[in-house]
Amino acid sequence: MTLRVKLLGPANRLLLAGALTLALVMGVGRFYYTPLLPFMQAEYGFDADLAGLIASSNYAGYLLGSIAATFVRPGPRRILIFRIAIVLSVATTAGMGLTDSTGVWIVLRGLSGIASAYAMILATMVIAEALQAIDQPGRIAWMFSGVTIGIISSGLLAIYLGGHLSVDMMWFLGALVCIVMLPPILIDMRDTQLESEPAPRRRPLRQPRPIAFGPLLFAYICEGLGYAVYATFIMAMVKQYQDFSGGADWVWVMVGLGGMFSTVLWARLAGRIGYGVTLLLAFLVQIIGVAAPAISPAPWVAIMSAIMFGSTFITITVMAVAVGRNSINGRGVGILTAGFGFGQIISPAIAGYLVAAGITYSHALLGSAAVLIIGFLVLALPVLRRDLSTTPYRQERA
Repeated sequence: MTLRVKLLGPANRLLLAGALTLALVMGVGRFYYTPLLPFMQAEYGFDADLAGLIASSNYAGYLLGSIAATFVRPGPRRILIFRIAIVLSVATTAGMGLTDSTGVWIVLRGLSGIASAYAMILATMVIAEALQAIDQPGRIAWMFSGVTIGIISSGLLAIYLGGHLSVDMMWFLGALVCIVMLPPILIDMRDTQLESEPAPRRRPLRQPRPIAFGPLLFAYICEGLGYAVYATFIMAMVKQYQDFSGGADWVWVMVGLGGMFSTVLWARLAGRIGYGVTLLLAFLVQIIGVAAPAISPAPWVAIMSAIMFGSTFITITVMAVAVGRNSINGRGVGILTAGFGFGQIISPAIAGYLVAAGITYSHALLGSAAVLIIGFLVLALPVLRRDLSTTPYRQERA
């Protein structure tokens, strides 16, 4: 009985609602396009340049929504806007199946990006405030594992039903999966005052400390440029591998499995060795993951690549925001978001145009890996100068 009460306690219900929110608006609403892209290209006959433009419109919407969401203040209006964003995310996912107009697709993906940004940021605000009040801010890392729930769900839909159903039916099924997630989100995502719980004794953990903001911003822009090409085109690329056959669809599921609990594990590592050094390690893992399938078409390489990418793309965002949130008189998060958004908007469109013009997906991924390497090198010097101290900081549950 005690275990049941703990599992269903207010804090865990709030975290579950947050995780399902990210599964709905990010894992499906934002990233379902990736496993469906090869089927859309086969059914509708469009090239990589249009595929990149559709992806970029979603990222542009996300940038606009994320900036606008930072102006929403706590209170009933915040929860109302959150719920509108959730419903809009489901509606735009279903709407993709109602038309074959590329212009409408671009608009729908843009609206989906706006909805996903509003929902994610407002849910993060609500949960972060509630956990901070009971001195357990580190538990929010569990919320970000929800992205992988949606990625795995969308990947499994592509594996078992892609090619058997039309693309419009696949979009409708994605919307149906989102509808199933709605009840606990709408019921439990609300401003609430949590009861404090006795914290177990832990050794002191390191806290995020500011890094020189210029190098951090540059590296984060490079992350936006580099990750978005992989996130958009990896499925279209591996589908071309002759040795992969039907197993290519599992690559996107592996991205989700790689990300499962990764934010929690990386946060624990950051508490031991420092957030800056952990951010560099995550960059290194992602660089290898992005470059690997461009170097070898072996199926095991694609699977390894997917796991490495899945375990880092959310974590890099969480770590970068953690070390940059207090920079530039508290405007660090907004500036970082804008820089990252700029990178992820332009890179799929550019990569799609270049692929349509004759370069291969492999060259596009190698270019992305090169951009990530540049970002890593620029960030490494200030981090290694400052973050290799072994002095622990005040205790935090992470």
